Amino acid sequence: MALLITALVNLFRLLRNVAVRLLRRPPDFVWIPVSGSLPEFESRRRGFLRRRLGPRPSGPSLEGIRSRLDRILADGRPAGVVLRVENLDAGWASLEELRREIERFRGRGKRVVAYLVDPGSRDYYLASAADEIFATPLSTLNVVGVSARVNFLKDALSRVGIRTEVVAVSPYKSAGDTLARSDFSEESREQTERLIDRRFGALVDAISAGRGLPPDETRRLIDGAPYPASAAEEAGLIDGVLYEDELAGRLGEGGARLAEWAGARRALRLPYRKRARKLVAMVGVEGAIVRGRSRNLPVPLPLVGRQQAGSDSVVAALRVAEKNRRVGAVLLHVDSPGGDALASDLIWREVERVRRRKPVVVLMGNAAASGGYYVSAAASHVVARGNTVTGSIGVILTRPVAAGLLGDLGVNPVTVERGARSNLLDPRREPTADELAVLRTQLTAVYDEFKDRVVRGRGMDPATLEGLAGGRVWTGDEALERRLVDEVAGFRDALRKARSLAGMDGDDADTLLKVSVPAGARPSPGEPVREAVDAVLEAFAELKAPRAWALAPYRLEDER
Repeated sequence: MALLITALVNLFRLLRNVAVRLLRRPPDFVWIPVSGSLPEFESRRRGFLRRRLGPRPSGPSLEGIRSRLDRILADGRPAGVVLRVENLDAGWASLEELRREIERFRGRGKRVVAYLVDPGSRDYYLASAADEIFATPLSTLNVVGVSARVNFLKDALSRVGIRTEVVAVSPYKSAGDTLARSDFSEESREQTERLIDRRFGALVDAISAGRGLPPDETRRLIDGAPYPASAAEEAGLIDGVLYEDELAGRLGEGGARLAEWAGARRALRLPYRKRARKLVAMVGVEGAIVRGRSRNLPVPLPLVGRQQAGSDSVVAALRVAEKNRRVGAVLLHVDSPGGDALASDLIWREVERVRRRKPVVVLMGNAAASGGYYVSAAASHVVARGNTVTGSIGVILTRPVAAGLLGDLGVNPVTVERGARSNLLDPRREPTADELAVLRTQLTAVYDEFKDRVVRGRGMDPATLEGLAGGRVWTGDEALERRLVDEVAGFRDALRKARSLAGMDGDDADTLLKVSVPAGARPSPGEPVREAVDAVLEAFAELKAPRAWALAPYRLEDER
C-alpha cells in the first residue's frame, strides 16, 4: 500500500512538473526572509485555540529555510536567493548553521545576496556568508561587536527582605550567582571573558573571510562602528546602498526577476518522493529541563525560562521512537541550558536504554549545557556547532530565605515539629550550619552521579574529567578539543551520522520523522488558556521547591 501511495504521489508530481515547465517561468531570484530567533524546526501548532492563544512563532525556522533552499536547488533554474535580513535575534549556533547552509547553496553554483535592514552584529555575521551585501539607504551598520549583560538581583531582593542561599560544586558553577551575588565572581568573570573572546573571534573570522579583509582591519572596523550605510559601503563592508525596487536592476542586465516565496514556489518543480525502508526519529529536548510534561509559559520565569522540556514528555517520545519498527536511529536535538537534575537523569536513563537497541545521535543547538549535557552524555555520537555553549558539568542547590520579608511584614511563623531536620527546607527561616552541611552532602552525591554518567558515556578517565567539570562552560570547538563531543558540524552531518550508524544508505532528508508525544498518553507541550495557567503554577512550584539544579550559568546576551 505504501508503495502504491508513493507511486501515485510521484505520478501527480510528474504531471505537475510537466505543466510547470511548459506554463510557468521561475524567478531569477527568490526572496527569503530571515528574522527572529530561527528555531531549529518548524513548530507544530494545531487547532483554532492553539493558533490564536498559543505562543506565536517569531520568524522562519532553520528547517523551513533549509527546505526552501533545497527546493530551489532541486529545480535548478533560479539563479539564486535574496535574504531579507532584519530583526534577527537568533543564537550564534543557529546563525552558524544557516551560514553553513548558505555556503552549501553557493557551492552548488547558486548566488546568495543579503539585503540588510538596520543590521546589528548578528545580522552582519550571517550576511558575510553571502556573495553580495546590500543595505537600505537609511540603515545603520551596528556591527559594534559582542558583550555580555548579566543582571544581578541580590541587592534588589535584599530590599524586600529576601535572599537566596546557593550551594554550588565550585565557583565556576555560577547559575545561582544572579540571585546570590552583586557581581561576577573571579572564576565566573574569567569564564565569561573567555566565552566572549571566542564569540568575538568567530565574528571577526567570518567577516574577514567573507569580505576578504585582514583580521586586524576587521577589528579596526568593528571598533569604529556604527556606520551609516554610505560609510559602510566606502569601508568595503557592504556592496551597495539601494531600495528594494532598485535591487532587480543591480542583479541582472535588463532587470532580474524577483519573487517572494509564496509566488515562486508555484513555479518550482516538486522533487519526487522516495520511500525509505528505515527512518530517523527526531526527538527534541528544548528549553529548561523540568519534571513532568513539557510546556510553554506565557511569560519567562527565572531559572526555568519560558519553554520547558518535561521529562515525562521527552521520555514518552523516546519510547515511541524505540517501539516504531521503521525507526532505525534517533536524532536527539538538545537546545537546553539544563534544569532540574532529577528530570535530567530520567531523560539520561531513557537515552542510555534506547541506544542499546537503536543508535542515538545528539545534535546540540545554541546551548546543551549542564542538564542539557547530562542528557547528551549517553548518546552514541554527539554533534555540536562551533558556537554551541556546552559542558557546565555540575549542580547547584538554591534555598530561598524569606525571614527578613516576613519580619518586615510582622509575620511570626511558628512551627510544631518532630524530627531534628523536619524544617530542613523551610524558606521562612535561616538555615543552620548543620542543614547547610546536609545540603552540601546531597549536592555532592548528585554531582558524583553526574560525573559518573559522563565518564561512562564518553569513555573518559575520571581524573581527566575533573579538570573539565566543576561547572566549567565550553564552546563546541573547545568541547571537541576536550573530547566532550565527537564532532563539530551541522544538521545534515548529524542526520547522515544517524543513518550511517543505523546502516541506512544515502542521506535523504525525507527519512526524518518528527516524534510527538502520543495523544492520551502524555500531555502535549504548549497547551493554551486554562492549561497555560496551570503551567505557570507548576513552574512556580518548581522554583519554590529547594532542589538540585543541573543548570548552566546565566545566558550571555550581547548587543545587536
